[in-house]
Amino acid sequence: MSSFRLCFPRRLDGQNGFAFEYDVPGLGAFTETVIFPDAARFDRLDRSVLAGLVRMAAILIGTSYYKAAPARVIEPDFALSDAERRLVELAYGPGLGEFYVRNDLPYPPDFTVKAEPRMAQLRTPEIKTEDVRAAVAFGGGKDSHVAASLIQATGAEVERVSLILSESVGERLVAMSEAPVTLIRRRIDPHLIELGRSGRALNGHIPITGVNSCLMALYAAAKGLDWVVFANERAASEPTMDSNGHPVNHQFSKSLEFEDALRAAFTAINAPVTYFSILRPVSELWTAHYLATAGEAALDIFASCNRNFVFAGPNALPKDKRWCGECAKCVYTAVLLAPFLSVERHERVFQSKPLHNPANLEFLREIAGLTDAKPWECVGERREVAAALAHLLTDADWAKAPLIQAIEPELFSQWAREDLQQAWAEALDARSEHRMPAPVAELMDAS
Repeated sequence: MSSFRLCFPRRLDGQNGFAFEYDVPGLGAFTETVIFPDAARFDRLDRSVLAGLVRMAAILIGTSYYKAAPARVIEPDFALSDAERRLVELAYGPGLGEFYVRNDLPYPPDFTVKAEPRMAQLRTPEIKTEDVRAAVAFGGGKDSHVAASLIQATGAEVERVSLILSESVGERLVAMSEAPVTLIRRRIDPHLIELGRSGRALNGHIPITGVNSCLMALYAAAKGLDWVVFANERAASEPTMDSNGHPVNHQFSKSLEFEDALRAAFTAINAPVTYFSILRPVSELWTAHYLATAGEAALDIFASCNRNFVFAGPNALPKDKRWCGECAKCVYTAVLLAPFLSVERHERVFQSKPLHNPANLEFLREIAGLTDAKPWECVGERREVAAALAHLLTDADWAKAPLIQAIEPELFSQWAREDLQQAWAEALDARSEHRMPAPVAELMDAS
């Protein structure tokens, strides 16, 4: 039986990075390189810790190549601890759930992980809480800005870090930040890109947050940073849709389940970093309120529209635009921020009026739970969106917006007014399960 093979990564000659090598049945060998800033000094790490971190990165990066021609056997040429095996099962299972469903492949998938067992010698992880230096994932959106601001408020030194696939992406991310951004460069094997474009390989969404988490942990450990912080929200654990009785989640690698799996795998190799998400306990409306009230500097440079990272063709944004105003992500972010901004300020932020555009009604229905599935985008809990819309209907100015008017009859046929009023009342105060260090949890509880 053919198998997808993962090789142990090798150091690059003359460059501060690694080569990740894979063998895909029927398509051959592929190599991806990842180049780190010179500040990442890998020789400072314990050899077993370094080996463990690059193994984890190899596992997650491998999803990009596995999906080209999924095999029944996944076979690393290195041994796996129980925690690492679990990471493989999640990354190549529900982590690729959207890929399987959208390519009409069986889901859940049927594969076997073939690897020798590795014994883990666990120590109780040390969680540093004073004089902390934190690597904070930065993607240019509202969550990234809020996460960096909150971590800085704990007294930690913050370094914003982005993973990029091209220099154009890096330039766009730097332009979206009011502080310096450290760039880690991934170079996907060009043969994989060619096969995907020609239709000779399957394509689709991968657990990209898992990839970025592993590479950021490797960078942070090699630089001597203490925390690796993501802005994964509570809503990321809500499935996008149901397929044959099984939940499918576009954001699975942002979910609490996957965060726990990553933390267990880091612990199994005694990684010297603490990995967590700072937005896990709060609602998306809490995050939007924080940005609207405490993030004035970010309001005119942040963007959550994915078309920011399209640089050619009809979907590319003009250089002076950060929002297309006509996609699910624009509509979703616009709904979240609308309760906390005037109509005029909202228009300046979004460079248009997405909630006044009748063409956006179907996106609004999808994110508010009025259809069977959410969009294949990073959007939040349906009930929370519905609560925001119900609140906007009580605002004299926002209630006049065409989309807000249009959604009212269907909104209250699906949701009880009292339930949405309760959801709105709880949105800024409710706290959910999380894995944050004590100083961060204390700050969030007080915010």
